[in-house]
Amino acid sequence: MGSRLHLGLLLTIAIGCGQASEPPPSSVAAEQPAPAGVLTIGSVSLNPTHEYEVVRPFVDFIAANLHHVGIGRGEVVVVSSLSHMIEELREGRVDLFIDSPFPAVFVWQHTDVEPILRRWKRRSDVYRSVVFTRADSGVESVVDLAGRIIAFGEPFSTSGFLMPKAALASAGLRMVNYEDPAASIPGDRVGYVFSNDAENTMFWVLKQKVVAGAVNADYFEALAGDRISELRILLTTDAVPRNVVCARRGLDPKVVQAIEDLLLEMHLNDEGRASLEKFEETTRFDRFPGGSDQDLAHILTLLPHVQEDLGQ
Repeated sequence: MGSRLHLGLLLTIAIGCGQASEPPPSSVAAEQPAPAGVLTIGSVSLNPTHEYEVVRPFVDFIAANLHHVGIGRGEVVVVSSLSHMIEELREGRVDLFIDSPFPAVFVWQHTDVEPILRRWKRRSDVYRSVVFTRADSGVESVVDLAGRIIAFGEPFSTSGFLMPKAALASAGLRMVNYEDPAASIPGDRVGYVFSNDAENTMFWVLKQKVVAGAVNADYFEALAGDRISELRILLTTDAVPRNVVCARRGLDPKVVQAIEDLLLEMHLNDEGRASLEKFEETTRFDRFPGGSDQDLAHILTLLPHVQEDLGQ
């Protein structure tokens, strides 16, 4: 997401679930044809072919288990930007949207979708970001980052960019993007560059290419390895949901309820777990512990600081 994404790329793939079979012998009862309803899941990616391959098993599973509420097949709609996804949702061409919390809340604020469930990934229900520096950098707090350069990961990463940038901006720091990590930064701002990878971010900080970096807190110790004593954490962000499932409000309430029931139980059987694992190592789905409004309120307060990054 962010500045790397552009409008215009749309891939829609219909996935048949329960195609009508050849007429059986008269001695065998004919199978009922699949219902005519279609459930469409939307995703944002610059690589639509890969994204389709990731989402397809998940959509297959859902559509195959929703015949009782009139769903006979699924479709995947992949677009290249959140702006385009918002258009698809507003026009009713997408029913479900699943993404990390900042993109999901951004879409929530610009459409009539409703956050319905959390998605766990890699056994984690929430995640945090850490902003860190070398222990010998002379940087004691985030305010000392003024006039310096920090490395973020990828422009569409919640934990590697959106969340730490928003947290720093909310602390009163003016965040400005630069291309060159060696650029001279005025004292009234914090410059940031993209390393495009958490390992690069850690390497750049350790090698003093940048004064600070931001990564997913879950990976910080592993990335630092035996050099962790050389680092100091300046900021740990509040926890946010790992992923958010949003449903279009115009969707039949019976279908929404059936989707919720199905997703909440997928991790309880072998077939469901297999589908979850193929879907980017999803562990399970659950409800927002405090309700969606409460659990997403923190993101709403941070969202203005990254609106431009999400809206491009």
